[in-house]
Amino acid sequence: MGPTRKTTIKPVAPSGSLPALRVGASDQLTETRILAALDNLFAIYYPLSPATIPNSVIVEAAAKPFKLPAISRVAASLQTPDSGYSSPGYVSENEDDDDDDDENNDLELLRADEFERSFATRWLEKFMIRAEDEGDEVFAGAFESEESRQSVVERAADLLTALLNPEELFQPPAASGDRNGDEDDVFCRELKFDVQDSGVGSSCENITIKINDGLAGSSSSDHLDVGVQTWGASIVMGQLMCDAPSRFGLSHEQLADAPRIVELGAGTGVVSLILAQLLPRYLNVKDPVIVATDYHPVVMANLRRNISINEDSDPRAEFAHVHACTLDWAKIDLLQQAQDWPLDMIGGFDGIADMLIATDVVYAKEHAALLRDCAARLLAPSGTFWLLQTVRSNGRLGEYEDAVESAFPMFTAGHGENNREPSLKILEEERLEKRTGIGRGDETFYRLFRIGWA
Repeated sequence: MGPTRKTTIKPVAPSGSLPALRVGASDQLTETRILAALDNLFAIYYPLSPATIPNSVIVEAAAKPFKLPAISRVAASLQTPDSGYSSPGYVSENEDDDDDDDENNDLELLRADEFERSFATRWLEKFMIRAEDEGDEVFAGAFESEESRQSVVERAADLLTALLNPEELFQPPAASGDRNGDEDDVFCRELKFDVQDSGVGSSCENITIKINDGLAGSSSSDHLDVGVQTWGASIVMGQLMCDAPSRFGLSHEQLADAPRIVELGAGTGVVSLILAQLLPRYLNVKDPVIVATDYHPVVMANLRRNISINEDSDPRAEFAHVHACTLDWAKIDLLQQAQDWPLDMIGGFDGIADMLIATDVVYAKEHAALLRDCAARLLAPSGTFWLLQTVRSNGRLGEYEDAVESAFPMFTAGHGENNREPSLKILEEERLEKRTGIGRGDETFYRLFRIGWA
């Protein structure tokens, strides 16, 4: 018997190998094909090499309940046109050293290619959202079982988290020297907000935050873009709070030293990141606990990265006040099992938030109802819920202008309200005109609601 030959798959460029995620291309989407695509991405960006990766990381990244297909099946499913980097096939340990060097160089070039990395990230984002939708026609019949579908989604989530947060998992071999932090500049933009009324005599300087919007697209109809880009409403809310903090009850007199503030549907985290600077720096609120929440893994990975980017860019420790936590409005009881929830839940989590904030999170009456039920569990008896709704002029989203009122009735004094059990009601509403240069073209104005117990 001859010597044992170890074989591996030669990685293929994502733009030339990832299957299309659209209706009409479902004949290409099988479980084997999807797993092969994920394996290919792992081989490019995070090759599981025992020589370079700690054993604990290999277990965390690779120990999934669903078995990967055999190498021969993977190679057969990755037959695509030559991408310019490498073609699918086998690489043998017995090949010439020169061939190994060429292949390593090709892989380093592929790994360093920003277009390919961005292409892979965008594909994973879209895959995560569509694969989690059990009714999505693209994945009809693609998975053998619900268990295997969830397993594949979890594996994709691991990879996406690694791509968005390379410092939190394991680093691939450097492609072209040491990293110098330029990647953050490529994908980030700075937002600056003037503080007009601090109330503590501070000099007026800008609050500056960095936001990762680089992975967001430009389609207003693509639900992929909802959570990973900054929407106009969050910028408007942030500037309103900087313009007049006292209007929102943002003062030491009303909040004391350690208020508990929860942002619902935080998206990229703009409002939470602004409050992390505004409260201690200008309003003498020294130790706020700010919890930026969202649900989808794609959004949460981007949110955590935004917090990290700002922590790295500002030597002050104010961003340590911000915590990113997953929160499903429909399953709020799961908070009792959450390991990363920072608020004290001794005796339960009902009424643990002094203030709730949400911007542009209501796209249907069903959303408003879920939001109401979630807020009712979190908001303290004396707390305030600030909700900013975007009103759009056309399209499907324009039909839900009254969605907020469908869930939160308007408080009207003198109509028997004192004899009823307290519930969340609209205490005040204000129309805000759209600001020049902020928001999409279909955004016409905003509605600011102050909601509380009545």
